Amino acid sequence: MKCPVCNHENGNASFCERCGANLNPSSPTADSAQDQQSAAAEPEYTRWSSTQATPSHAPISSNTPSAPRPVQHEPDSSSTEGPSSSGDNNTNQWNNIVQNEKVQQAKEVSKQYLSYFLSVLTRPYQTMKTVGEQHSLNGWITMALIAVLSSTYFLITFGRMDMDGLFIGGFIRPLLFTAISLVVAIALMYAILKIEKITFRPKTLVAQFGTLLVPAVASLVLANLFIVISYSIAIFFLVVSYLIIFVSLNTVLFQYPLNRTKAAIDSMYSVLIANVVLFFILSRFLGNTIIGLIGLMYSPYGRL
Repeated sequence: MKCPVCNHENGNASFCERCGANLNPSSPTADSAQDQQSAAAEPEYTRWSSTQATPSHAPISSNTPSAPRPVQHEPDSSSTEGPSSSGDNNTNQWNNIVQNEKVQQAKEVSKQYLSYFLSVLTRPYQTMKTVGEQHSLNGWITMALIAVLSSTYFLITFGRMDMDGLFIGGFIRPLLFTAISLVVAIALMYAILKIEKITFRPKTLVAQFGTLLVPAVASLVLANLFIVISYSIAIFFLVVSYLIIFVSLNTVLFQYPLNRTKAAIDSMYSVLIANVVLFFILSRFLGNTIIGLIGLMYSPYGRL
């Protein structure tokens, strides 16, 4: 048998006589010798890389660090809502700010009106001469209080007598009628001053008229308080409050220099017409109600 290593011709020996190589290739010794020879011939870096490489079929140990995986975040409820939720939050915050500002403004207006009311109540005519456009808001507030207090008076009265149509007949109708009467009074003063060709400011006119109406507010407050004591006293203060409306209209008109020009109608008659129109409206809207309440004083319902 020829030796595969040194090519020496041997007999049936198992090892070469010259180099001692294993002549039986199937034996494990020959395989190990061949592996050793191939490993010796193999470059160093190849053996190192083969020992470091991980076979594709080998399982990855749980302790072996692996490459970082992309983290999948669960969708947040706030992020899924998108811009609409943030827009709603901004809208709610803005509404809260606006409401707070309105509340603060209402408080300031109420404080200013209270001091205005107390100062005017002692000297309404003197104050009327000094008011300007900046007091027009106080004039409108005074007229609104007159309308509300008068309707509250009728609401309480109808409620004590258990009458039908309490809300409409006892609150809404007097509220509208009184408000219309006050607006008509301002319109009549405006028309007369225009006919007289007098230069004036409408806001100042409202402020002057509202200043003179402050005693009417106090009279209506007393009317609402006395309604639980005596109908006669309550009706007296109610009538006084409406008489103050007529007095205020004439006072505002006559503090202007009327009849300076040759108008188509004398100032006396123009003022008289204004009073007649206002009286007609009040008597048409509230006269029947007041007369009916006066009649209640002599009925069992009017006695306390």
